[in-house]
Amino acid sequence: MSTTEDRVPTAEAKAQPGATSGAAGAMAGLTGDVGGARERLRSAQVALAVVLPLLAIVVWQVAIWMLAPREWMLPSPASVARAGWDARDRLWFHMQWTILIAVIGLALAIAIGSALAYLVARSRMAWLAVYPWVIVSQVIPLVALAPLLVLWFPPFVAILVLAVLMSIFPVVVAGVDGLRGTDRDLLRAARGLGADEAWTWHHVRVPSALPRLFTGMRLAAVFVVSGAVVGELVASDRGLGALTRLTAGQFETPITFAAVLLLGLTGLALFGLVALAERIALPWTRRATRRGS
Repeated sequence: MSTTEDRVPTAEAKAQPGATSGAAGAMAGLTGDVGGARERLRSAQVALAVVLPLLAIVVWQVAIWMLAPREWMLPSPASVARAGWDARDRLWFHMQWTILIAVIGLALAIAIGSALAYLVARSRMAWLAVYPWVIVSQVIPLVALAPLLVLWFPPFVAILVLAVLMSIFPVVVAGVDGLRGTDRDLLRAARGLGADEAWTWHHVRVPSALPRLFTGMRLAAVFVVSGAVVGELVASDRGLGALTRLTAGQFETPITFAAVLLLGLTGLALFGLVALAERIALPWTRRATRRGS
């Protein structure tokens, strides 16, 4: 004859499948809500990226209607688009030069900056002897330094040096911070397993520093375009920077605006290429960001 105590476990056992399925359903619903929220957030970000430039163009056009300035002072968006299309071959001729300078300058800034970051983070002597000069290179205005570089080097080399000087600073700083900011627990674990200093640097510190290094590289991708433009303004008759100087002096303001817009697109393209390289080289950082969001 069964007692009440004998029947209680049976009732609990019967209730467990329902509770488990209910919990699983709640978790599935929560996961679906999180996924839907992420999709809505992504859609809102894309919409914002499209709407803001359109809003800027609308405000620009309204200002033209209200103020009615002369075209050589402030052309309308339609005038800039028309002038850009008519001068597309001329713009592309100059844009190729700027892209060449920016790409080579960015590659040199990444290579030299990464080597300097490793040297400064590894050596106390390099920290005292080299790092202050890296900082000083950003204190001196490059516009003031450009005429001297033109005297010392051929025009192409002078422009390239300006582009590298403008973009190397974030690479060095981000690399040094990344190498010196390695998680202490990882370092202790590596040493506890018998790893020597060289192995720890190459297999623990360097991989841990890569996310910060890529942050500096993304900034460098933007700064290198500014450096190329400064060099073209001073030392070249070719490139989008030189074209803006020439067309502004001849009151061809719509073409000047078109060249400036192309400079912005060039910087965005280089930034996107570095970000794509980061996603390919460090896929785990993207997964960690997704989990964090």
